[in-house]
Amino acid sequence: MKATKENKVKSVVIIIAAAFILSNTAIITRAAGLLKPINGGGNNVKIKSHKVNVIINNGFAKTEVDQIFQNTGNVDLDAVYSFPLPKSASLSEVSLWINGKEVIGEVLEKEKAKKIHNEQKTKGNDTALAEKNDFKTFEISVSPVRAGKETRVRIVYYQPLEVDLGIGRYLYPLAEGGVDEERIAFWSVDDEVTEAFAFNLKLKSAFPVEDVRLPHYDSLASITKNVVSNENKYVGDVYDVTLCNEENGSTRLSNDIVFYYRLSKDVPARVELIPYKPNKKSDGTFMAVVTPGASLKRIAEGTDWTFVLDVSGSMNGGKITTLVNGVAKVIGKMSPNDRFRIITFNNSAKDISGGYITATPENVKQYCKIVKNISAGGGTALYAGLSEAYKKLDADRTTGIILVTDGVCNIGPTQHSAFLKLIKQNDYRLFTFVIGNSANQPLLEKLAKESGGFAMNISNNDDIVGRLIQAKAKVLHQKLHDAKLKIKGVKVKNITPQKIGNLYLGQQLVIFGQYEGGGEVELTFTAKISGEEKEWKCKAYLPKIDTDNPELERLWALSSIDEIMQNVRENGETKDNRNQIVQLGKEFSLVTDYTSMLVIEDEEMENQGIQRKNATRVQRERKAQQKRATQPVRNYSTSRRKSSGKSMFDGIKAPSIGGSGPIGIISILIIGLMKFKTKKN
Repeated sequence: MKATKENKVKSVVIIIAAAFILSNTAIITRAAGLLKPINGGGNNVKIKSHKVNVIINNGFAKTEVDQIFQNTGNVDLDAVYSFPLPKSASLSEVSLWINGKEVIGEVLEKEKAKKIHNEQKTKGNDTALAEKNDFKTFEISVSPVRAGKETRVRIVYYQPLEVDLGIGRYLYPLAEGGVDEERIAFWSVDDEVTEAFAFNLKLKSAFPVEDVRLPHYDSLASITKNVVSNENKYVGDVYDVTLCNEENGSTRLSNDIVFYYRLSKDVPARVELIPYKPNKKSDGTFMAVVTPGASLKRIAEGTDWTFVLDVSGSMNGGKITTLVNGVAKVIGKMSPNDRFRIITFNNSAKDISGGYITATPENVKQYCKIVKNISAGGGTALYAGLSEAYKKLDADRTTGIILVTDGVCNIGPTQHSAFLKLIKQNDYRLFTFVIGNSANQPLLEKLAKESGGFAMNISNNDDIVGRLIQAKAKVLHQKLHDAKLKIKGVKVKNITPQKIGNLYLGQQLVIFGQYEGGGEVELTFTAKISGEEKEWKCKAYLPKIDTDNPELERLWALSSIDEIMQNVRENGETKDNRNQIVQLGKEFSLVTDYTSMLVIEDEEMENQGIQRKNATRVQRERKAQQKRATQPVRNYSTSRRKSSGKSMFDGIKAPSIGGSGPIGIISILIIGLMKFKTKKN
């Protein structure tokens, strides 16, 4: 097929699938849990209980982890609990129970927090420290776990969630990524919960939810649905999901928990504007979520697919097994009009198919067998694999290149700037498929955004074929490019992310910002489709006071920090960008690359002159959460305002996999993956 206007740069679509998929049946030796020195002898600190409470509401999720450590020995010991870094998560609370009382942590510069923590340990005082290990993990150090005693720790983080093609997804990350070689060489991980494990999730949706799903856990979970109405008028759906070891036996923190929910196909395209403003004098914060209703046509019939597979040592075991099985399934779903080629890389890159192969049934069967015999070993020359992907591309056909890696390279160029230069030299659209925990998500998402592509995340426990089909639906349809959202009527500032870029079929736009004053606003969303600019408008309201969602301040600050960190990774650290991150981290109590959260006794806090900013913020957030828990689901769609006139997308339905819209036959597979049985009240 000849190049279309949609493919203005070149008629090439590139998907990078940054993958390490852990098989549910594989032997997993490392996961979230307590770090213990390898060959360091016995250690009597255990995880006695691990209880998780999740609330999904108003476009973001709150995750609360309440954990009890137990020391069965007769000597006081330290504990370090490590867990994979959740996507876009603001670690906002670390609490330690001291003498039966909860003490909430405060954020300080990393070096200062570490120094005070060590001083308190030397004195034998109770203390905890939360640190961020680059893009890989959060680590919570607790001292001491007293001999014969229990120590209780509570952590809370918030993260924005997006709906993709009508499907929402929440991930509780537990599976260890295996990308931190130094840590793996020094530490083993005790991931066993000796007694109570519980995972409770509450979904509150202002729009009808047709199905929910927990891959690998559906038969074990208790799922209850409630339809909420007020004076016989629909208000929303509420789902309660419970997963626990009812017999109080041992549980391993080795597999992610993934929760899907699918909205009704009748849910409209929309704009949701969620505000927070504590008083008339303070700046307000908002989160704007745009679910476009533009008509995006299919742009290709036959497609060339290039699979670039990471077969380095870090992919060994269950990861490479599930990876090759997933690739084989994708090849098996191709049409005879498609072509494919397969590139592998570890210490270097190799085209094992010798060019493109037509996807006939015979060729598909042959290469599925070849793929399944791939084994892992050696280093990770990501740059070489990506470079090979740019060769032998046919400009007359739409091409999907699937690079399967965790993005953590150790051979050849490794700097962000080198990869960005490679992209600019080739001038192709690039899509990242980030699979697994602790992957180099900052690099892969940056590459996608800079080239005009998109990023998608995959967990070890995802419905991988369904996720790949979601990605394929995007690749084979027009996109909204050069998307922009403007707000007039009140002064808005500090918008993040500053650059939106492109939106693909079913993708949402999520931005954060601040505003002054309050009042009616006009939102204008613009984007180009095949070079033609489109415009949509609607009216909304930013209130002078609204105290329902104080967590938005942290989410705005974290998004701002992420943008600054992108600049640090690409161009290096400067005094100015470091100071900006420290200031935001301390002001909004966030654990960052330059700030940590410290818990010490109240008296020691006062002696150190540490202000209780986070304790005050936490109390404000908890009060708002208690209030929301007693109220019906709140709908923030701008079309619900009587003065707003017609909605931005004028009643058009949102793109979804559940409907009979432009996705067509590929809907069937994902709908099948989402089927479940629930208890309805």
